[in-house]
Amino acid sequence: MSTTNSAMRSINTIMMWLFCLTVLMLIMPWEQVSTEFASKIDANRIYLYFALIIEVSNILAQGCLTLVQAYSKKSYNKRLEELVQTTVNHFDFAEKALLREFVLQRKSVLNLPVTEPTVRNLIDGGVLKIVHITDAENKIAQVIISKVARPYITYKAIGLTLGKMTEEQISAIMTARPVYAKTKIKPQNKVVVGSKTINSLFKSPVEDETEEVLDTAKDNHNVAA
Repeated sequence: MSTTNSAMRSINTIMMWLFCLTVLMLIMPWEQVSTEFASKIDANRIYLYFALIIEVSNILAQGCLTLVQAYSKKSYNKRLEELVQTTVNHFDFAEKALLREFVLQRKSVLNLPVTEPTVRNLIDGGVLKIVHITDAENKIAQVIISKVARPYITYKAIGLTLGKMTEEQISAIMTARPVYAKTKIKPQNKVVVGSKTINSLFKSPVEDETEEVLDTAKDNHNVAA
């Protein structure tokens, strides 16, 4: 993708320079510079106009493409945010318990088995995001809370309170902690994930999004703010 974008930027830069050069050749009073060169410009003026049409068409096409991409991105972000809001509003007990692990362990990245239904549901719901696969055979990956979901993951949303908790509340929270999130995962038999989103990630290497992990680490103390 980055190679394609770089190539497109190079082509657009060349087309812009050609556009400027074509306009310059058409509007400059070359008679005052060189009569011979001016006559050549006049003899090939039709080709210059033809080149100008192509260059202007390219600029207009790129402008339309940029607008379409911006609209598509805005629409996608809106749908993603709506999906996250719906997921957060319908958290079940297990999903809240899993998200509390980010607070209890004071970590921004957890090593989780994406074959677990709870993990898979939160990934498909846009709340969790895979940043690095640590064990492709057993479907284990480093997972973070997505940027879109962070503002919605409050203490209230995951069943915690800012005030002092009773012993019963603390006991209930500790009892509900998912074993797979707080202990080392042992190798298991191969399991079909059953999610297009996750399956597609394990079919090809996933880039380690270091910048997002660092951003999440900075926001870790505000994960429930």
